[in-house]
Amino acid sequence: MVMSTGLELDTRSKLLKAAVTVFGKVGYAGASVRQIADLADVNHGSIRYHYASKRDLWCACISYLFGLLETAVHQDEAKWASMTPRQRIINVTGHYIRFNARYPELHRIVTFETIHQSERMDWLNDNFIRPFSSRAVANVALAQEQGVYPKNIPALNLHYINVAATTSIFMSAAEIQKNFGVDIFDDAEVERHIDAIFRLFLGVSEPRAEPDFRTMLRPEQ
Repeated sequence: MVMSTGLELDTRSKLLKAAVTVFGKVGYAGASVRQIADLADVNHGSIRYHYASKRDLWCACISYLFGLLETAVHQDEAKWASMTPRQRIINVTGHYIRFNARYPELHRIVTFETIHQSERMDWLNDNFIRPFSSRAVANVALAQEQGVYPKNIPALNLHYINVAATTSIFMSAAEIQKNFGVDIFDDAEVERHIDAIFRLFLGVSEPRAEPDFRTMLRPEQ
């Protein structure tokens, strides 16, 4: 039995953090264990010590990110019973958007795998996406019954419309920065996007002051 010194956990966490970044930028196929080790600033051989393979490290990243997602979305679960259905949706949606702003790598990694349709996608779908999406669609259907969302839109479609609306802006961060000089990951911008989603889908009508983006569009060089 190997005695833990704490250093192993530190190295393991460095590798996991670096792997999230690399897989989020270039996907599984484009990533290498050397890239990940270099970014983590650890010995290349340490990956084999902590993770059996690149795929094992990729799976660890997925598990880690979905664990953070579940924690973020459910952080106020104890208060849900005292909230109205609309308040619960607002609470969960706000936390979901903030999570995606902080960890855009999860949506990027899922997008990479969805495009390539690899066997990793099967594992990802069976263990994480299907359970999460099934609960989400059921919650959307319940919210429709409770009058939060319109009933004339299929719950499945409404769920994926919500997902696109809450995540795509962070996928377009580089474009937004280039064209408008706006850091969409800035806390104020994240909250502005949350306001926009609430107004669009939930009829919340207390927006923060917002800039005129037409005056911010950068002229072509």
